[in-house]
Amino acid sequence: MLYALVFALLTFGFVSSGTVELVRAREALPKLSPLAIALALGGLTAFGQVITTMVTASAFLRDAAWRTDQLLFTTPLDRRAWVLGRWLAALGVLATVSLAMPCGVLLGAAAPWVPRDVSWSALVGRALWPWWTLTLPTVITVGTILSVVAVRTRRLLGVLAAALALLFVWQGAESMRRTVHEGRLSSSWAVVAALGDPFGTVAVQQETSRWDATTRASAPVPFSGRIAASRMMWMATALLLGALTLAAPVESSSIGVRRRTNASSASTDSAARAVHSHGRWRVPQWMAIARVTLTWTWRETGWRIIGALGALNVIANVVTASLGATDDAATVLLLVREHARLFLILLATIYAGELLWRDHDERVHALVASAPVSTRTLVGGRVAGMVAAQAALVGVLVTSAVLAVLLTSGARAPGLSTAGAAGGGAILWVWLPFVQWLLLSLLVHVLVRHKVIAHLVLIAGWVAAVALDANGVHAWWLRFADPPLLASGVALPWRDAIARALWWSVASAGCWWLTIRRWPRLTSPR
Repeated sequence: MLYALVFALLTFGFVSSGTVELVRAREALPKLSPLAIALALGGLTAFGQVITTMVTASAFLRDAAWRTDQLLFTTPLDRRAWVLGRWLAALGVLATVSLAMPCGVLLGAAAPWVPRDVSWSALVGRALWPWWTLTLPTVITVGTILSVVAVRTRRLLGVLAAALALLFVWQGAESMRRTVHEGRLSSSWAVVAALGDPFGTVAVQQETSRWDATTRASAPVPFSGRIAASRMMWMATALLLGALTLAAPVESSSIGVRRRTNASSASTDSAARAVHSHGRWRVPQWMAIARVTLTWTWRETGWRIIGALGALNVIANVVTASLGATDDAATVLLLVREHARLFLILLATIYAGELLWRDHDERVHALVASAPVSTRTLVGGRVAGMVAAQAALVGVLVTSAVLAVLLTSGARAPGLSTAGAAGGGAILWVWLPFVQWLLLSLLVHVLVRHKVIAHLVLIAGWVAAVALDANGVHAWWLRFADPPLLASGVALPWRDAIARALWWSVASAGCWWLTIRRWPRLTSPR
C-alpha cells in the first residue's frame, strides 16, 4: 500500500499542480496528453527501481531475513515450485502497485481546477494504454531479472546492484540518444540506444520526435516500431533468463547463503570483539571500532558495486559530453556532483541503516549492547569508519572524473592546480553532503526502528527534494546539505560553499546528538 501510495501521489501531483514535474523538457506539451502521460509513466517506472527492488527482495529474501530459510528448504517443497510461486507473486504485486500510476493520473484529472479537453472515456484510455504497453512489460522484464539475481545471489545488495546496473544502462541509452540528436554521433546508434533502454522511454522519444505540436498533444503513442521491438526484446531476454533459472538446480543457492553468512558473521564478530576489548588496544577504542567498520564497508560487494557504477556513470557522461577545451575544477566537480549523486544518496541511505541493523541481522546485538563502552564511543567509532569509507569513495570518483577529462579534453590536460582545486572542492561539494546525508539517514533509522519504513521515509524525502529542485526552490537553508550550484568554466564559489557547509554541519550535529540520545542498546530494533 505504501508503494502504491508513492506512485499515486507522484502522478496526482504531476497532473494537478506545477509542483511535481515528471517529464524532462516538457515545454508546451499538455500534462494530460497521451505522450506526456506515457513519458511520465516511463520515467516513474525507472524511478520506481527502488520499489521494484524492495518488492522482489522481500519475495525471495524474507525467509533468510527471518532465519526460516533452512527450515523451509528442509521441507518436501519442490524448489522450482517455490521459485515460480515467489516470482509470480512478486510480478503480481508489482503489476498491482504500478496500477497506482494511471489511477493517480485520473485522480489528478478529477481535480476541479484541472482543465480537461477530452471525455472521461478517452482520458481513461490515455492513462491505461501506456501502462499496458510500456509499464507492464517493463515491470515484467525488470521484476524477472531481479528475481533471477535474487535466486542466484540470495543477497539484497546483489539485487540492488542489478537494479542500479539497469538504471546505469538506461542513463547510458538516454545519453546516447541526446548525442545522436545533437549530431555528435552517427544516426545508426539511435537504434542501439532505443533497444538498449530497459524502460522504453528512449524508443518513445525517438518515435515521436518528428511529431508536430498538434499530434504531440492528442495522438496516442503507438505500440509499434522501435517501441514494440524494445519491449519485446527485453521481455524475451528476461523470460529466457527466468526459464534457465527454473531449469537449473536451485539447491546451490542456499549453500551460497550459508557461506556468505559465515563470512559476514566473521566480520561482525570482529566488530563485537573490538567493542569488548576495552583496554587492550593501543589506540582509543572508537578508533578500533572505526577501523573494523571501514574494513567491512569496503569488503561489502554492494558498496563496491554501487561505487563502481557511480564512477562508470561519471566516466560515461564525460565521454559523451562535449567538453572542448574546458578543463577547470568546476567542470570536474560538476560531473561528479551530477552523475554520482544518486549513487551516493543510495549508499548513505542503505549503509546508515547497516550501522544500526548489522548487529541485529547477525544476532550479536545482545553482545554489543552488553559491552562496557558508552553509546557515544560505539556510534562515534562506527560513524567515523563510515565517514572514512565515504572519503575514500569520493576520492575514487574525483580521480575518475579527472582522468576522464584528461582523456577527452580537446585542448590541454588538467594541470596539478586543477586537480588540486577539484580535490579541495570535492570536500565541500561532494564529501561533506555525503556525510550529512549519512547522519540524517542514521537518525531516521534510529527513530523509526523499522528498516523498510525508514527506507520509505527517506525515499519520500529525496522525492520531495527533487520536486523542490524541479520547481526552482533555491532557499538553500531549507534544502538539506545543498552546496552552491556549479557552472563549467566559472570559478568555484568558496565563500558561499563554506557558509552552507557550516549551516548544514550544525543541523547534522543536531542529528548526531539525537542519534546518540535515541540509540537502542538494551532492546533490539525491528
